[in-house]
Amino acid sequence: MVMVHIAATWNPYTVTQTTVLAYVVSGLGGLAAPLFVTVFGWGAALRPLSLRQRGVRATVLLLLQWVVNLCAPHLFEPFTPGVLSLFALLVLTQPWWLAVVRRGTISTGMAMALLAVATVLASGWTGGFTWSDRIAVEGLSMWMMHALLTGTYPLLPWLFFAMAGAWIQGAGELEHRRGFAVVACGGSAISGLLLVRSLQTGVPWALPSGEAYLTFFPANAPFLIAALAGVSILWWSALAWSHRAAALAPVGRMSLTVYVGHFLPLFWVHRWDESGGWSLNTAMLAVLIYTIICGVLARQWFISRPDWTLERVMRTIERRYGRD
Repeated sequence: MVMVHIAATWNPYTVTQTTVLAYVVSGLGGLAAPLFVTVFGWGAALRPLSLRQRGVRATVLLLLQWVVNLCAPHLFEPFTPGVLSLFALLVLTQPWWLAVVRRGTISTGMAMALLAVATVLASGWTGGFTWSDRIAVEGLSMWMMHALLTGTYPLLPWLFFAMAGAWIQGAGELEHRRGFAVVACGGSAISGLLLVRSLQTGVPWALPSGEAYLTFFPANAPFLIAALAGVSILWWSALAWSHRAAALAPVGRMSLTVYVGHFLPLFWVHRWDESGGWSLNTAMLAVLIYTIICGVLARQWFISRPDWTLERVMRTIERRYGRD
């Protein structure tokens, strides 16, 4: 996710959607956000919150979304709903969607299938294809529409991935294996068929937005299926190789801090490529270096200052103001 945002910041104007960089960034970006929301759902299922705690946590997340927006004026307007406002809505609605997941695998699968179908039925109400349409906020009613349906990360359909994460947390190992196998194979097969269809018709297979079989803005049903397949493969791979990736654990434990923190410098650096006339290779190198630096700094920060993170601040606020 860090790489995607900095690539969007330092994207040379000479780069088109058909370049290798555009496809790599779109592909990784297409999995970064679904994985982020899935991990959120997994964590939400670990520790249910009281009504007061949910209110406090949602308020903190909404304030942090505002901070992120101010730090990235080239990407968002001050009150644009985003990933953190999605998390706030997921926190507020947590008892209802967690109750569905806890009824079992069949209940969860049916609910997720209904969400996918809903994206098809509501395709005319999911907003425009332009970025400006999705970030513009001219009042509370428009903010609510973006947060629920027409924005960058609306509750419908991104609840789909939170429910998947909550199911992963509650299911047993055998269910994991079967579920991951079914989703990975089924999703890959459907995506493969759409790719073949794309080659036959000339319609793009996948684009961030626009006319394509898989789109991110809005997140259509084929994208949900393909992204869930990718998340399943990544999640199972992480379980299999977790002993070799232990060095990354500190970064994962402060993912909220990393998410907000990596936006802070963008306020000053988002015009560097414009003033410097960067080439594609220069931009790719800068994106790689920035992403690595964020990971290294986050790991060292957590090791040396584990109490100085947004996660710890949010828990402290919840303890003080979230008691019923």
